Amino acid sequence: MSRSNDFASSFIKAHADAGLERVSIAHILQTIQKEPAFLFSEELRRGGGQCPMHAAPNADDADKVTVNTLLAYLFERLRDHVASKLPLDERGQVMLPIPPRSPHGINPADRAAMAAAPLDVMASVLRDATCHLLDGLITGWAADLLTEEEHYRAQGTGEISAAAAATFILRTTLEDSPLYQRAGYDMLSITKTGSHTAIHICWAMVEAAPLLLPDKDATAYDDLVRRSLKQVVPLSMASLGMLVHYMEASGIEPHDGLAIHLLPKDQTAFVLDEAGLICLNPEPITRFAKPEERHYTGCPAFYTPGFIKLYLDIVASIAMDYGVYDRLRDR
Repeated sequence: MSRSNDFASSFIKAHADAGLERVSIAHILQTIQKEPAFLFSEELRRGGGQCPMHAAPNADDADKVTVNTLLAYLFERLRDHVASKLPLDERGQVMLPIPPRSPHGINPADRAAMAAAPLDVMASVLRDATCHLLDGLITGWAADLLTEEEHYRAQGTGEISAAAAATFILRTTLEDSPLYQRAGYDMLSITKTGSHTAIHICWAMVEAAPLLLPDKDATAYDDLVRRSLKQVVPLSMASLGMLVHYMEASGIEPHDGLAIHLLPKDQTAFVLDEAGLICLNPEPITRFAKPEERHYTGCPAFYTPGFIKLYLDIVASIAMDYGVYDRLRDR
C-alpha cells in the first residue's frame, strides 16, 4: 500500500533536485481572460511577465511557458469540440474508426472479430482506434481555429476574436522558436502527441485495475478507475523529460514508444493507496533535466478544467462497452 500523496510530493522534490522550478500558468490564463489584449503583449512572449524567470532568463523556457499558456487557453475549445463531436451510436457508445495503420486489420465495429482476437491484439486495436478517433477531432479543432483566424484577416478591419488571436500568436511563436523548430513541432503535432500520451496513460490505468485487484466485476473496476483519476493527475504536472523517464522506468512506456501496447504485468507505476484507490508509485521516479533547462509548466491539459477527465471518460466507456475488464481479469 502507498499513501495517496507520496507520489506528488516525491515528484515535486525530484524536479527540484534536478534543478527544475515549476511555473504555474494559471495566473497568465486569468490575465488573458480579463484582458484579451495581453495576447499581443511582449510580456506574454517573455514567459508571461510575472513568472520567476526574470532572475535567470532562458529563451527555451520562456517559449515553453508562452506556448503552453496559449495551448491551455485553446484547449478549452478543444475540450468542448471533442465532447460535442464525439461520434456515438444509438446506445450512446463511442463509435471507433478502423485504425488505418494497424497491423491487425480488425474493424472495431466487428464485435465477433474483436471478441475472438487475442487480448493483446484487442487492446492494440482499441488503443489505436481511440488515438485515431481523437486525431480526427483534433484536426477539426485546429482547422476551425485557422479558418476563424483567416476570416478576421480577410475582413481587414483590425478586429479579431480572442481565439483567433491566440491561434496567431501560438503559430508565430512556434515558427520563431528554435526550441520547437528543432523538434519540428506545430500546434497540431504537439496536441496529437500529448493526446496519444494521455490516452496511453488512461488505457494503462484501465489495464492496471484487474492486476491490482483480481476477481472484481467490470462495474467495480470502472468505478475504481474513475475514482482514481485524481491520484494519477500529478503525472500531467511534470516536465516532459521527467514524465518520459518515469514512464520508461515504470514499464508504462513500451520499447517502440507507441501507445498501442497492453500494460505489462510487471509494470511498477500503478499501486493501491491506503484507501484502495489506484495511485502512482514514487519509486520509479528518475531525476532528469536538459542542459540549461530550469523551468517547467506541466501539460497544458492540466490547466483546462475537465479535459483529462473527458479523455478518461472516453477510454473507460470504451473499456466497458468492449468487455475489456472481463478479458483482463482472465489474463
